[in-house]
Amino acid sequence: MRYLLLLLKRSGFFLILTGLVFPSSPATAKLVIAQGGASGYLMEHSLPAIAMAIVMDTDIVKIDTVLSADNEVIVAGSPRIQHNTNVGEIFPDRKRDDGQFYALDLTLEEIRQLTLRDPAGRFPEDLQLRLTIPTLEEVLSLVEALNKSLEKNTRIAIELKQTWLHRKEGRDLSSPVLRILQQYGYSSPDDTLLLMSYDAAELSRIKKELLPEMGMDVKLVQLIESNEGQENMTEEWGEWNSYNYDWMFSKSGLRSLTSSVAAIGLPKHMLADSEGKLLLDDFVKNAQQLGTMIFTFPIEKDTAKRVPFVQNFNEELEFFYFTVGVDGVITAFCKNSLEYLKNREAKPATILPLDEAEVVPPSVEIISGDPLQLTSPLESQFKE
Repeated sequence: MRYLLLLLKRSGFFLILTGLVFPSSPATAKLVIAQGGASGYLMEHSLPAIAMAIVMDTDIVKIDTVLSADNEVIVAGSPRIQHNTNVGEIFPDRKRDDGQFYALDLTLEEIRQLTLRDPAGRFPEDLQLRLTIPTLEEVLSLVEALNKSLEKNTRIAIELKQTWLHRKEGRDLSSPVLRILQQYGYSSPDDTLLLMSYDAAELSRIKKELLPEMGMDVKLVQLIESNEGQENMTEEWGEWNSYNYDWMFSKSGLRSLTSSVAAIGLPKHMLADSEGKLLLDDFVKNAQQLGTMIFTFPIEKDTAKRVPFVQNFNEELEFFYFTVGVDGVITAFCKNSLEYLKNREAKPATILPLDEAEVVPPSVEIISGDPLQLTSPLESQFKE
């Protein structure tokens, strides 16, 4: 506990941990995954936000990782850090030609000089605390300390952010992350750790090369975005292009995924259109039949970020948890999500079944019925 207090003091903030009571989701309930800790209430990826999420009994705390210039693993939502820090004021000369500031260009000592800022504007400038970017070791030490002192078993999800960009810069993000996880005892495929990435090739490398070399076996999560996104890019003829995820939605692609990962995460706009019609109903059900969880994101309280066919935050949770049928949501508002699940368990909502005509089939080859013809062998398309 002493080490925990030192960590929180270093971040410039103290939390009163004793005497706080928050709703926890039931053992058999849907999962609440706290993005960057309790980032709807405190600065994302700050130690206090992570501590608050644990105290709130969040099922899983999700943190994002990138490398510094001296190959230290830090916890940040993007390799580009100008939006959530004051890096432009402290190190104006580090701006690249694209106008952005990268954690990859600053040493850990330099990164510690930065102050976190909230790009969502929830904290007025004159009231912002001096919170700093933590390292992965500091976060895991905090989780270990709180789990022990509060007798909890909070799970962790770690996203490897933009591994393609690290590769482009001659860096390997996965190996140092795995070494740190091994040091903290995350070596077996239990439910305490999920390792996430948009990069299917990197997940394959982790599963087939890095984990066996290190004697580790952890659960992996394939994240998916639109084919125009920048979370995963591939080099072709000297140009970097957005990754195409379409193969994952085929029969063989889904079978390959479910044999390699414990969960699949998709943005909510891929699961339902603007009128609430389901877009990947078969995909979700087939994946779950094969033992793979489905997560969605982001589920936020901001009106502008809600799907247009719901009236409030709880309705959006209801729709994605119980109409789409996802196993977990990734959200900044973990406390509100936990309260919703607790209240719903006490008084179950009446869910009207969708008319069959309202379900829109996916635009790529996904099968209904015996989903994947499991008795017929199909060659894996999970990229080497």
